[in-house]
Amino acid sequence: MSSLGRSINLGLVLLIVLALAGTAGATVLYQNATGDLQDKNENLQEENEALRTELNETETEYRQTQARVDELESQLNTRNQDVDQVADQLEATQQQLNATEDELARTRQSLRESQDQVVELRTELGDVRAELEDVRDTVADLEDRNDELETRNQELEDDVQNLENDIQDLEDRNDDLETRNQELESDIQELCNKEKNANETVCEGY
Repeated sequence: MSSLGRSINLGLVLLIVLALAGTAGATVLYQNATGDLQDKNENLQEENEALRTELNETETEYRQTQARVDELESQLNTRNQDVDQVADQLEATQQQLNATEDELARTRQSLRESQDQVVELRTELGDVRAELEDVRDTVADLEDRNDELETRNQELEDDVQNLENDIQDLEDRNDDLETRNQELESDIQELCNKEKNANETVCEGY
């Protein structure tokens, strides 16, 4: 065989080896990337589930707080009515001041207590309303975070699908290269079986 023929055969062998090595490396790289994305996807799904649980608990707390606000507002209305009623009684009692001094003192005391309770209820109502606003903000933040996680989860699932498609393409290409490699090895075997090529370096082992 001429030196040109030997160079061509050696070049084909080198191309085959490089093609197989590149395909195997790419397949391993894509498989590792797919595994990492699947792990991230599972972690995000777990975080998403935890956030759903936290959101449910926060919504329960929100409903309980709202019920407390309603109760306090009802108590405030009742106290306001009590104050109005006591004030009316005070006005009527003042007309009988000389005869009902003791009753007036008791009524004034009752009025002061009711007014103190109104102040306390208003303060507590303000605190509860502030707490309710914080809970609403927390619910809104959790809902936004949940939406972001669902979007990211969908993106990762799409990435995984794309990588799986790429791996399938690479596996198909690898199969084609293996088939081509077998054909080339068959050609090399056939060439090396010829007596004139038996001593060629490339024919060692054939």
